[in-house]
Amino acid sequence: MNIFKSIEDIEHIKSQLVPMITKCWYEERPYMKLKEFYNIYLNEHNPIVKKLKDELYNIFLNRVAQIFKQYTIYEKNVNTVYSYVSNKDFQNANWHNHIKTGSISGVFYMKCVKDKGIKFNRYGIEKYIEPKENELYIFPSNLNHYPIPSTSDELRISCNMNLMCTDHIQDLWDKKNLRENFLM
Repeated sequence: MNIFKSIEDIEHIKSQLVPMITKCWYEERPYMKLKEFYNIYLNEHNPIVKKLKDELYNIFLNRVAQIFKQYTIYEKNVNTVYSYVSNKDFQNANWHNHIKTGSISGVFYMKCVKDKGIKFNRYGIEKYIEPKENELYIFPSNLNHYPIPSTSDELRISCNMNLMCTDHIQDLWDKKNLRENFLM
């Protein structure tokens, strides 16, 4: 499975974003409005959140540039960053992929809960990863994955994004197009 991992210097982002997401979670309880699993969109109208989101996306883009030898970003690519939050109040998750919204997917781990990592599945072969805070995982958008939700009081928080390229996914992720310095 093509899954790349890097440890990022995002403490300055995390130290602002995690308290904001946590405050929203407990005060606004967005999970009460959700019937199915989907990510909670980071508030673009908040200038602090927008700046932090843009910083995360730029770190993601820089890593993509270090992983792929060649790629072309689709002119209508959207640099949306979502947060997936779970705890005992919201545990909705499912197997899914991001084939409709990207060619390359990335997940930053902001707040981790022990044994609540992420599972990947390719052709019936499953791989479990126990991420650590400040790690970024990059993988093909058509790779099925399942974020294991927190079932305790503790919040599990990740920030997810996609990059849409004009390249066909098989060509983009061909071993000849990948640099190997981040591959797990």
